[in-house]
Amino acid sequence: MLVPKKMAKGNYTLVTEFILLGLTDLPELQPILFLLFLVIYLIAMGGNLGMMVLIRIDSCLHSPMYFFASLSCLDLCYSTNVTPKMLVNFLSEKKTISYAVCLVQCYFFIAMVITQYYILAVMAYDRYMAICNPLLYSSKKSKGVCIHLIAGPYVDGFLSGLMETTWTYRLTFCGSNIINHFCCADPPLIQLSCSDTFTKETSMFVVAGFNLSNSLLIFFISYIFILIAILRMRSAEGRRKAFSTCGSHLVAVTVFYGTLFCMYVRPPMDKSVEQSKIIAVFYTFISLMLNPVIYSLRNKDVKRAFRKLIRRNVFQSKIILKKRLILIKDFSAGLPEQVLIKQGFESWNFAYITTFNPQRNPSNSILQKIMRRSFTSVSEFILQGLTSRLELQILFFLLFLAIYMFTVEGNLGMIILIQVNAWLHTPMYFFLSHLYFVDLCFSTSVTPKMLETFLSEKKTISYPACLLQCYFFIAFVHVEIYVLALMAFDLYMAICNPLLYGSKMSKTVCTSLITVPYVYGALSTGLMETMWTYNLAFCGPNEINHFYCADPLLIKLAYSDTYNKETSMFVVAGCNLSFSLLIILISYLYIFPAILRICSTEGRHKAFSACGSHLTAVTIFYATLFFMYLRPPSKESVEQGKMVAVFYTTVIPMLNPMIYSLRNKDVKEAFTKGLLRKKLLS
Repeated sequence: MLVPKKMAKGNYTLVTEFILLGLTDLPELQPILFLLFLVIYLIAMGGNLGMMVLIRIDSCLHSPMYFFASLSCLDLCYSTNVTPKMLVNFLSEKKTISYAVCLVQCYFFIAMVITQYYILAVMAYDRYMAICNPLLYSSKKSKGVCIHLIAGPYVDGFLSGLMETTWTYRLTFCGSNIINHFCCADPPLIQLSCSDTFTKETSMFVVAGFNLSNSLLIFFISYIFILIAILRMRSAEGRRKAFSTCGSHLVAVTVFYGTLFCMYVRPPMDKSVEQSKIIAVFYTFISLMLNPVIYSLRNKDVKRAFRKLIRRNVFQSKIILKKRLILIKDFSAGLPEQVLIKQGFESWNFAYITTFNPQRNPSNSILQKIMRRSFTSVSEFILQGLTSRLELQILFFLLFLAIYMFTVEGNLGMIILIQVNAWLHTPMYFFLSHLYFVDLCFSTSVTPKMLETFLSEKKTISYPACLLQCYFFIAFVHVEIYVLALMAFDLYMAICNPLLYGSKMSKTVCTSLITVPYVYGALSTGLMETMWTYNLAFCGPNEINHFYCADPLLIKLAYSDTYNKETSMFVVAGCNLSFSLLIILISYLYIFPAILRICSTEGRHKAFSACGSHLTAVTIFYATLFFMYLRPPSKESVEQGKMVAVFYTTVIPMLNPMIYSLRNKDVKEAFTKGLLRKKLLS
């Protein structure tokens, strides 16, 4: 049975091109639509390019608000991804697009949409900082911070686009190759696929839901604080100016999200395909043409800059450039030439600095950078550990050695037991084996060093080893929260869709699902957060009041500005924790009604038993994390934090094998058979 299926799948990869039906099949409308969309595209190109050039050349617009107007660049790329091919199809008889070009179009479409989600969210955060923290705005939103904030959406968008396009590439196409649309997109391609699309649809739902919910969460939280701050303003002029600043952004957000919701949150009907094409025209062309208009018509700075640009000639621009160079040279006269060359100060634009940070003394900024370069000499940290009492060191060493040995034996034993017993080769135990593996790695990243410090007088850890410990700690925490979320989804599939469970949760699907937490935790989150930590400078105390290296402790020791790192920690932890919990809660909202609908008492008991172990593990893990990080700061909180950290770094990895084995008949039977087999062999 498997061979014909594989052979058939091989034969189904012969589609080399697709036919795009476009907006209409009426020949008399094709030239009219060509001229209409050509004009719209040219207006969008002119408007967005004009805004980019205007912001670039006018120093008055060199502020974070206009820096985030790279939205114009995104709109330009987004429209260019679709429009040229659409215009060609209006005039050609053969309205085809090759398979490779179709995938490229899908990739850029997804990448640009997700990037735009987060750029709009970052713009909302920028307005929150400007209105709610005006005195700190210039220092907190420096050029470096803005570059990092704008880089995040692009990295996330293009990585998400790559992942989704890879899933699309794995689909097979064997029948019709006609796409009832004017561009390639995932939904019409899924309809044409002959292979199983469950993995692709699940990935679409997860990626879209995660990114949309996170961007909207940032947007709503920012505007809640913004509205409160505006209502507290006593000046009517100040309130009017603040509302005017937010108005353009709110219009752009409403237009963009409104069309997306109208596109995808409609009940399916016979006319829905044609309606979706009309809405797609709106958010692919009209909204991109409107954005430059929205951000310029009611903006005095943009109008002033545009009038200045018209009056300016080449001679005047040269004079202004010379004046800027003179200002830089005058300013830098008091600093050593060698330092200036090292910092690249001669290439800085003085007008840009003073506009970007109007309340900041440039000399302080330069000195801060120089001092930061000089204070990266810390080569090791001192771990104070759990206690400074010598008589307790040996007792703690023996205790945690026993716990670690039990953890290694328990988790390794469960992994081997699942591997060698064929009846445990199910999705549930597949995900369980990865939970045990993550627990083992998580505990191993902390415990050996802790045991070493109990017995050694010099309780130090090198700077690279500290960073490495931070990396693995962050990576494995994020992998574990998503493995627990996948286990909740697996239980949902087993209980709510038992007839489809075997086909939908195949080995390939499970492997693909488990790969995502590892890739995301190790390559994306862990690496990114460790790089932020690496950018911190350490010059003073190097004593860490803990038994391992972690971000909050290193932030306290950092001499440089930690705003970027703290913001990144808050956003990453908040987004991942909320999204993983959302998956778990949604899964159980479907699971509990399904269990209550089961007629058999034995069936309900078995279902509750399967969920009980998972809920216990989830409760213990998340409860310790919440208790660790959501407590009010106090003098005792550091010592309490160490006790809680002991629990989730050493005790939880030890408990998980017991939680999933003591009440599990399959595991008990497998263990009993393993012992009997061993006795017979001996």
